[in-house]
Order: sequence, then C-alpha cells, then structure tokens
Amino acid sequence: MYRTSLKYGAMIATVTLGAVLAGAWLAEVYREHDARAVLLPDQVITLFPDPKPLTAFALADQANRVFDLASLKGKWSFLFFGFTHCPDVCPTALAELARVRDSIARSTPGAEDIQFVFVSVDPNRDSASKLGQYVDYFAASFLGVTGDNAQIGNLAGQLGAAYQVAITPEPENYSVVHTTAVFLLDPLARYHAVFTPPHDAAAISRRFKVVRKLAAGNAT
Repeated sequence: MYRTSLKYGAMIATVTLGAVLAGAWLAEVYREHDARAVLLPDQVITLFPDPKPLTAFALADQANRVFDLASLKGKWSFLFFGFTHCPDVCPTALAELARVRDSIARSTPGAEDIQFVFVSVDPNRDSASKLGQYVDYFAASFLGVTGDNAQIGNLAGQLGAAYQVAITPEPENYSVVHTTAVFLLDPLARYHAVFTPPHDAAAISRRFKVVRKLAAGNAT
C-alpha cells in the first residue's frame, strides 16, 4: 500500500502548482456606491475567472458517510489536505480555518452554506474514528474525509494538491509531504479559488466575503 501511495503521490506531484499559486489578483476595494471590486495583485488568494468544474470522486467522512461530488453542491467548501500525524503545519492551518469559520459565522448572512473539509492523504493511519477526534478538536462542524489512494488521488489531482507518502521500514512511522494551500470550491462544485500560505484568518475571511459577493453578482 505504501508503494501505491508513493505512486499516486508522485503522479500528483507532477501537477504544476505554479500556475495556481503564482500571482493573485483580488483585493477588497469597492467603489462607494456599488459592489464592483478592483482586481489587484494579492498574496493571499488566487481567484479563477473561469472556475473549473470537478468530476466524480468518492470518499468517506468521519461518520462513514459518503462524501462525493454531491456533498459539495450547494455549499462553499474550504478544503485542506493533510494527515493527523502532522506535527505542525496541519494543526496550524486548521486552527486558522476554525477562526475563519467563526468570523464568517459572525459576519456573513447565510453562513450555513459553508463547510470546512480536512482531506487526509494518509488512509493507512487515519481511520474514521481518528479523523473524527482530530477535526472535532478544532471545530465540531469540521468534516474529516479520506478514502483509498486512488480515490484521494482523484480529488487531489483535480485540484493540483500535491502530496507524497514516504516509504519506510516502519509501518507506523513515516512522513507525508503535502501542499499547504487551502482550496475553495463554490456551490456548483467548481474549483473557484486557492488561498496561499502563510494563512491568516482575518485575511481569508475578508477575501472570501469579496469572492462571495462577486459570485452573487455574476449569478444575477
């Protein structure tokens, strides 16, 4: 299974993240009497003018419920890829996302259509129960999802979310290298934007507010 993990990790790593993570153009600058945003260089977010629709995938959440394309429909979804044995990057990112969730809940009407999803790329060690305990530490509403290597690779590959599981002689002691970006999917299950590290809850919340207003304007 470790060889399979490496195979998919290496395959995904070939997906170039530069085009995704380089140059962002969104800033929260409005005219006084309308809601038109000015697009400027931005170090926090890359917003895609033509969001990419995702294709079918199938994972399972911490309650062993199916998490698939339909699970993304009707919600803004923040996705972060990692693993529960992660010593620092994952806890830090999820703590910031918990603050984002709190900020959105306080200031955004209709915040119930937003979800935060932790995608484990380490299914060998991250069982459903372990995922549940892990994400619940940060926020009770967070979802933890995973699947087999092919299923994880399918979703990660569509987003350019690079990761690689190391092969070691010790079955429970190995490292995982993974992207630290946060991926934003819109209620049509399209890859809408990506937030680049280092993550800051206040900055992410402000950018998301603008993204949501822009999306609502384009829908009218």
